[in-house]
Amino acid sequence: MERELGKGVASMRMYILMILIGAMVLGGTSSIYAGDVVNKKPLNEVFDQMVIIPYDYQGKAFVKGQKTDLYEDYSIVERNGRVLVPIRLMGYLATESDRFQSMWQTIWQSQYPDEVLLTNNQLQRTIKFTVNSKTMIVNNQPEALEVAPQNINGRIVLPLRSAATALGKKIDWLDGLIIIGDEYVDLQHPQTLAIKDQIKMELSDTRERVDYNRTVYPITKYGKFLYYYKWSYLNDEAKDVLYKREEGQTEMPVPLLGKPTLASAKIINDELYYVTSINGRGELYALHLADNKSRKISTLDPWSSGDGWVDTIQYIGEDLYINLHTGDWTMGYEHLYKVEHGTLTSVTQTKTLISFVEEDNDIYTTDYRPMSNAANNLSRVNVVTGEETLIGVPGFTYDINRTIWEDGGVSYSYSRVLHIEDGYLYTLGYEESDLKDEGAVYRINLTDQTQVKLTSSTNQFWIVDQLIYYIDARSGHLISVDRNGGNLQTLVERKVLHVEFHQGSIYYTANANKGTSTLGELYKYDIADGQEVKLSEKSVSSFYVGEVGVYYVSKGYDLGLYTIDASGREVRLVDDSIDTAILTDTGIMYTLIYEQGIYAAN
Repeated sequence: MERELGKGVASMRMYILMILIGAMVLGGTSSIYAGDVVNKKPLNEVFDQMVIIPYDYQGKAFVKGQKTDLYEDYSIVERNGRVLVPIRLMGYLATESDRFQSMWQTIWQSQYPDEVLLTNNQLQRTIKFTVNSKTMIVNNQPEALEVAPQNINGRIVLPLRSAATALGKKIDWLDGLIIIGDEYVDLQHPQTLAIKDQIKMELSDTRERVDYNRTVYPITKYGKFLYYYKWSYLNDEAKDVLYKREEGQTEMPVPLLGKPTLASAKIINDELYYVTSINGRGELYALHLADNKSRKISTLDPWSSGDGWVDTIQYIGEDLYINLHTGDWTMGYEHLYKVEHGTLTSVTQTKTLISFVEEDNDIYTTDYRPMSNAANNLSRVNVVTGEETLIGVPGFTYDINRTIWEDGGVSYSYSRVLHIEDGYLYTLGYEESDLKDEGAVYRINLTDQTQVKLTSSTNQFWIVDQLIYYIDARSGHLISVDRNGGNLQTLVERKVLHVEFHQGSIYYTANANKGTSTLGELYKYDIADGQEVKLSEKSVSSFYVGEVGVYYVSKGYDLGLYTIDASGREVRLVDDSIDTAILTDTGIMYTLIYEQGIYAAN
């Protein structure tokens, strides 16, 4: 439950006003030049690909389809009827426009005070600007500038239009809105004009984010009560305090033993499992939500809360496991324990535990070792004998997604899917030494360690009943195959983003654009009859599906919390910016970005 920190800078409002004036002084309402042949699109179709800043700047912008707070403090100056913007600011906005798929870096060296260098490794583009020179150097080739950069108050600045052109961005001006991106916008299209005022209204919001010291963290709803926690300070030391509140009533603190750490607390069978420190010793307790009484589950010796943090509290069948981290992210390690008879029994120690599953007397784990080779990371531990052995094919990496970038960089993320059934283990895998090998779903025979590749490249998959569902990494389509990799069927021919399975249906968001946006429209696909229904016309940032219904959060110009009623109609429950939301057995709990408190809706 992380929170963004900081406050908006008031003077930024004047700076953005100057940006607008600069765009107007440079003439025209668009960055289209004579002879250009362009395909203009209505703003609603490219909204999630643009950065939009208003004339009357209030510290807010729409970045890639989501309302966002900006905190950068950039001085804008006016000279000879022109308003000049720092090149560093344009690099920031261009990076936001690309949603960090390409990163612009600004380099200034004191020994060359009249030069600034912008570099983008992903685009393999380098631009050098020199004060009072109408020539910029792009990848060692000279290109003309309309207006020369200037050094004003120690900052190298340039007219907005020229900076955008240098960075390869389009600029449009729409009735007080500056639109920056890679697409040309049809400013007169009825759909553009229909959403213009909504965008301006949302960006006129003068509120600041709730201070992180006053943040409320939702946990669950039980009966009539909302449960949540806040930070309390005593002698400059923060402590997590649990509260409950009936709607319309005053909150009440719920007493917990010791000094609890509630960020890792977990609801299991109407109890809140939490780790606490009592006289310096770590202990695990469970609070029964019906009577608010705590019972001790286990001591956590030799680990204590000051050693690190709790990564996982999880039941597998009747067995309770806890994974405890010791040390920091770089040099620390994790230890998986089984909780038995009020004490901890060691299962395995790893650098970073990704996933674990239980099968009879064996625990299967995957781990990640950032300081060494990622391969050979699938293990089996016998909980009776303690014997631990590597399994799988030597040289393969499992349960990890690998991304190889155009500049040669490599990044890793976790899949967190291990599935065991009928003597086989299903997980993602790839050959670590082969940089061209892309992750796919593999079936590993637990007896002889042989494996079979079942899918095309993917980084997300699910096993439901007898089928494997996955998102094809190249097309983004949702595909199903059987447990042998046969009977391939493409279910959704769109770019699928997020997927949830519930009661024989697949709920998912899909993005019609080919860009990097994580936003999409919400759909429901009935597995039995193959029928698809579109549930939302709005841009969805997150959605929640359960017995109580379907909900989603939008952070665009029509932002808020929505539900889908019995007739399939979208109903807006909350007309404000949602910060966090969790689904409960009786509805949905949420907090707001700009208003303190805890709320619930059905």
